[in-house]
Amino acid sequence: MKWLSLLLMGIIIAAVLVAGCTDEENPGLSLPEADAIQPGQVMMVIGNVTGNGIPGGTIDTITFTVGLVPKEKQVNMANISIVYADAVRTESLIPVEGFRGDPPPGHWGILEVQNEVGSPNNRLEYEERFVIRINPRAPLVPHQFIMIIVKPPSGTPLTIRRVSPPTIIKENNILTSI
Repeated sequence: MKWLSLLLMGIIIAAVLVAGCTDEENPGLSLPEADAIQPGQVMMVIGNVTGNGIPGGTIDTITFTVGLVPKEKQVNMANISIVYADAVRTESLIPVEGFRGDPPPGHWGILEVQNEVGSPNNRLEYEERFVIRINPRAPLVPHQFIMIIVKPPSGTPLTIRRVSPPTIIKENNILTSI
């Protein structure tokens, strides 16, 4: 009887161990991919989101490049709005005069157009890329979460979620996606 109960207990322990060791992976918590294209979205981020600032201090300006989602129609960049948010504040940024140029605090501007089609204009067209710089009123500190929302006149807004790096250098601080 004693051997039978030990055998039965051994079988139960083996069954529990085998049940936990299967080839199936536990999917766990599913987080959306960084900058995943949402239904109805017309613009997407291309490349890194970077910041410039004070070495060992804060990031003052943030630069990113946008392009059209494949098979989407042109977007007039003069009609977009950009909202910046961090853990403390939300701010609607104002375009610089003429939409092009380095922005002062509280503004955004187009620094350059890559692969420009036709004469210079503010329309984002097929294969064009607009390099945009924003300058929020409050600088970013290390490890700070931010969100940038680029709202076109129609369609789903482009939402960029990033975290500032632990050590800030003068230029090209890469903000990591979450």
